[in-house]
Amino acid sequence: MAKIDQEEKNKIKELFSNNLKDEVNLLFFSQEEDCQYCEDTEEILEEVTALDERVNFEKHLVNSDKAEEFGIDRAPAIIFLNNEAKDSGVHFYGIPSGYEFTSLIEDILDMSDKERIDLSDDIKDQIREIDSDVLLQVFITPTCPYCPRAVRVAHQMAMINPKVRGEMVEAMEFEELSASFDVSGVPKTVINSGAAEQVGAVPAKTILKKVNDLAVAAS
Repeated sequence: MAKIDQEEKNKIKELFSNNLKDEVNLLFFSQEEDCQYCEDTEEILEEVTALDERVNFEKHLVNSDKAEEFGIDRAPAIIFLNNEAKDSGVHFYGIPSGYEFTSLIEDILDMSDKERIDLSDDIKDQIREIDSDVLLQVFITPTCPYCPRAVRVAHQMAMINPKVRGEMVEAMEFEELSASFDVSGVPKTVINSGAAEQVGAVPAKTILKKVNDLAVAAS
């Protein structure tokens, strides 16, 4: 049974046809056992990438050389590659279903044409000025309508500055990781493995201020 209904496929196909500029290449990491949503995630990617030849994905296992190369140790995981076939910093850990399916589609469009990233020029310039590594882990659930906004902020920051890595983490699929950061509500953005955090969907400038405050404190 298809994961995406035909009406939705038609809309996405039109979106891709009208907006895709560059090719978008994804890596999908799966595991053969103890992965409830690996198969479903792969089916979603198969259906999405079938809609336009400019969107592609490769499948690898978490115990493969490719997983070691990209530092992937859990599944399901999706990584967006940049134009040099390197890690763009845009990651999904867990199935991109429910409201997060929108994040996947919007990320594909933004990665193909970064000019469409809907942040102000001033905020983009400030993101480009980040000069130390930043990890943004956004904990979500597929039924949370506010979560995609938080995910998109982290992913757009990663697209703009290679020093930023933005991860969507499905809180229920990765319960141990969620518990380690005391995730009791979503969305929750954990910055630099707990150095700072933000609960709720907030504008990019709010996350940017917390990132900059950490940089000042470390200097």
